[in-house]
Amino acid sequence: MNSFDNIIHETTWIFGTAMIFLYSHSWITSLLFLSLGHASGIRQIRSTETLDFLDTPVNVTYRTGELAVLYCSIHNLGTKTVVWRRANDQGPITIAEMTYVPDDRFLVNHVPFKGQWDLLIKNVQPADQGIYECQVSSKDRTSRRLLTLTVEDSRSRPPHIHISGPEYVEKGDTITLTCNASGINYPPEEIDWFRNGQKVSSDVENGIHIYERVSITLKIITSILEIERATTEDDGMYVCRSSGLQLASKRLIVLNAGTYNVKRDTSDDKSFQPLSSSTESNPRVYLGMFFLLSLSAVSVCTGVTSSY
Repeated sequence: MNSFDNIIHETTWIFGTAMIFLYSHSWITSLLFLSLGHASGIRQIRSTETLDFLDTPVNVTYRTGELAVLYCSIHNLGTKTVVWRRANDQGPITIAEMTYVPDDRFLVNHVPFKGQWDLLIKNVQPADQGIYECQVSSKDRTSRRLLTLTVEDSRSRPPHIHISGPEYVEKGDTITLTCNASGINYPPEEIDWFRNGQKVSSDVENGIHIYERVSITLKIITSILEIERATTEDDGMYVCRSSGLQLASKRLIVLNAGTYNVKRDTSDDKSFQPLSSSTESNPRVYLGMFFLLSLSAVSVCTGVTSSY
């Protein structure tokens, strides 16, 4: 047998041995196919995740001179960019966090890790009234959410007060509530904040900030309450009160998703898991149990035979 025949013989032997090994260990092949299928499934799921606009108010009303907030929160934004524009205008108002109109009253309030891209309009005017778009564009399609802003003349209504902000906040996020109050001949002197009946004051060390802005011409005072790193203790009923004793309230709920998951992990259902998990993860346990049962059966049969 020459060297060429030896090479063919050795190659055939190696291939045959490999096929016999794979056939006799078919579970390895199955495991490989399952792993590949699982990985491709994960890639497919990730690739099919769609962009969603979260449920936020689409009709908002403010009075002239107030701070108007147009809410837009997006899930699965990825690397796409958020654009704000008026529905009847071609040019953008903002792109990402940059303002593209010569009006410093417009700015974006972006809250990282929440998908929040709110458009703020300081000193809102009747000319700002209309339909706005929160828009996200990609190569495949353009997604948008329409919001209607109504601006009322502050001189046509008596003094009033109202509070705006989210109803739900995740634990660890920042709480931002805005209170606007107006007067008859002049704006209220100040606004006080309360949570569950207790007064809330600025406390920089604990991440509590209160900002105020006053418009003498429009007779309006705006107060913004900001609480960093929200905890369950921040949950409750918030009230803003003007010096004219006007009141507005809003219920705020702090979602404690982390604690909920821990409770689920420590539930009593785990008491049913150890036996199944140990036997399924190690087939040798089945062989050991079968062997012990076989010995027991032989012993019983031997005992019965000897009794006769």
